[in-house]
Amino acid sequence: MRKYLSENFKYIMTPILIILIGILIYDIASKDNGMSQEDKKRLEQLDKDIDSMIEHQKQLDIKIGEYNKEIEKVDSVISNIKVKKEVVNNYYQQKGEEIRNADVKQIDSLLRSRYKF
Repeated sequence: MRKYLSENFKYIMTPILIILIGILIYDIASKDNGMSQEDKKRLEQLDKDIDSMIEHQKQLDIKIGEYNKEIEKVDSVISNIKVKKEVVNNYYQQKGEEIRNADVKQIDSLLRSRYKF
């Protein structure tokens, strides 16, 4: 038997190797790639969930853009108020300097014109 196997080794191994290579090629070429139907359904569901999350993220990005525009409007209003506040502060500071440097007659006429008495 040993002599038979050693003499016919290549004739025995050739069909075995061809069968193994055929099985490997079939396994690689098959569409399921070893995945069950349940796994495929889970993957499809995950793909759907990911797509819905992407759509939700797009909607959130749009809302964030709108909020950023509103924030810019509020910031511009605040900066305008700050400028107006500085103008008013400068005005009253000038008026305060005028009153400090004014004599009694100028203060009296300023109060009369302001309070109309």
